[in-house]
Amino acid sequence: MKCHVVQGHSAGRCGGNSMIHIPWKERYNIHYKNIDEQHKVLLVILNELVDLINLGASADQVTVIYRKLCQYATLHFSTEERYLRASGYGGLVQEQQEHAWFIEKLVAFDKFYELSDPSLLDETMRFLKNWYVGHIMRLDQDYVECVQSFYRRAKIRGVIFDFSNVIAQVDKNGIADRLSSICGVPSAEIRGRFQAEASLDSDFETGSISPAQFLEQVSFLCGHGFSEAEFIPIFTEIFTAIESTRELIRKLKGRYRLGLIANTNPWHFQHGIQTSEVFPLFDAVTLSFQVKARKPNSILFLDALEKLDLVAEECVYIDGNAEFVAAANGCLLHGIHYRGGRELLRDLKSMKISI
Repeated sequence: MKCHVVQGHSAGRCGGNSMIHIPWKERYNIHYKNIDEQHKVLLVILNELVDLINLGASADQVTVIYRKLCQYATLHFSTEERYLRASGYGGLVQEQQEHAWFIEKLVAFDKFYELSDPSLLDETMRFLKNWYVGHIMRLDQDYVECVQSFYRRAKIRGVIFDFSNVIAQVDKNGIADRLSSICGVPSAEIRGRFQAEASLDSDFETGSISPAQFLEQVSFLCGHGFSEAEFIPIFTEIFTAIESTRELIRKLKGRYRLGLIANTNPWHFQHGIQTSEVFPLFDAVTLSFQVKARKPNSILFLDALEKLDLVAEECVYIDGNAEFVAAANGCLLHGIHYRGGRELLRDLKSMKISI
């Protein structure tokens, strides 16, 4: 595909040649995971480079964008190659070779960038534009069928669990009663005050507030200055083990890579999750307060997959919340809605998971 250089007056120092942006077009879409998003980011950086050259930017300014483009292209190529390797794509070597060639060319263009040579600038931008469109429309479109069919073909290599109401039952109802016994405020009123401050739990679980700030706000709502030693046992005694799931985790260990994802806060993690006897069995742990997001945000699923060094199609995700299961399915994991131990075993066996 040809990319054009528009002739005309330019306020910059490019010898009168003004280069136009590459527009994103619907036919560039791969419709697979985050590939389209990454292609769009690459396009934004390319267009930043166009703007700088049109403005007659210095070599140092252009070098910054070259490096930015090189860094993001490397990230994108790594992501793309990981997906292709997992799906068994036969053209992976050709993709890898072109990726390496592009980075080499980019480094060379950066080295020889010369503002006073319009022909060299035109050659640079023509290469970048033609490569971008040609790579997506030629090589990348070739792998679409392979990666999109991988969900049906993938062998399960990882099992990821939610913690709450899958590995342990969670009952927060008694917290207000225990707080009431200390501060003297009726339990119902405490519940009402916490419901009016509905974002408090969310802020704590996303790391938006620290444990000290959380305790300060709880103390204010209860009209009592709780110490950590006084409050933490009240707040964390909410977990009851689900033995059938824990036994399942023990059986799966060694056969599959095991992951844990939890919407949680530092105190529930330290005093309820981390102290669980099955916690050491997990190969990867993703916690909402560490990644600064809560399920159903896809960031948590992507973090777990990266830590497990697996792709979504190779993993089962188990959660007691149907909304979170749907979010996992949207990321191409094989979601299971936990309804009980027997049902879970049946669902896993239907996926040919060895137990």
